[in-house]
Amino acid sequence: MGSRWHLTAGQYLFEREQPGTGRKKAWPSVVILDTQSVKNAATATGTTVGFDAGKLVKGRKRRVLTDTLGHVLASRVLPADTVDGPAAIAFWDEVAAVRELLGQVQVIFVDNSFNDVFREHLAQHYGIRVEKPTHVLVEKTNCCIHAWRWIVERTFAWLSANRRLSKEYDRGLHHANAWIALANIRRVLKFCYLKQLLTIA
Repeated sequence: MGSRWHLTAGQYLFEREQPGTGRKKAWPSVVILDTQSVKNAATATGTTVGFDAGKLVKGRKRRVLTDTLGHVLASRVLPADTVDGPAAIAFWDEVAAVRELLGQVQVIFVDNSFNDVFREHLAQHYGIRVEKPTHVLVEKTNCCIHAWRWIVERTFAWLSANRRLSKEYDRGLHHANAWIALANIRRVLKFCYLKQLLTIA
C-alpha cells in the first residue's frame, strides 16, 4: 500500500501546508474518492493489468482519496477490471488503520461506480456518510462537472502531468503507487515554496 516514509512524509507535508489555508484543523472531515483507468505500457503486463469494460481501457485503475483541496491522502493501483465497490471497502479498511489524519472523516463523496455495499459498510463500521453529488456546476456536451467530484478530477489531471504517470510503466503495483506518492509530494512542496515566496514578497 505504501512504505513507512510515504505515510510519514505525506502526513507531515499535509499538516504543514494546512495552516496557510485558513483551516481550523489539519485533519479533514470531508474527502473525495474516485478512480482513474490508465493504459499500460509494454513493460506493465501479466496479472497486474486488466480491462475496464466501462471505459474501454486496458491497463490499471488508480484509486485516489483526496481532501477538499485536492491533496492526495491515500492511493492504490489495481488492475483495471477491479470492481469499485468491494475494492473500495478493502481500500478504506486498509488506509483507515494506518492513517491517523483520516480519523475525523465524516463524509465521503463518490460517483455511481461505488455501490450500496460500500456505503453500508462505512456507515456500519465507521459512522461515515457516503454521498453521490448530484448538483451540476457546469454542463458540457459530453460530460457534466459535479460539485465536489471536480476536485479529484483536477487531482488526476495534476498527476497525469507527470511523465511517469502518463501511462502505467511499472511491473509491480506497489512501485506504480509509489509514483503517485512522489508526484503528490513534489506538488505540495512546490505549492509550499511558492506560498513562502509570496509571503516574503
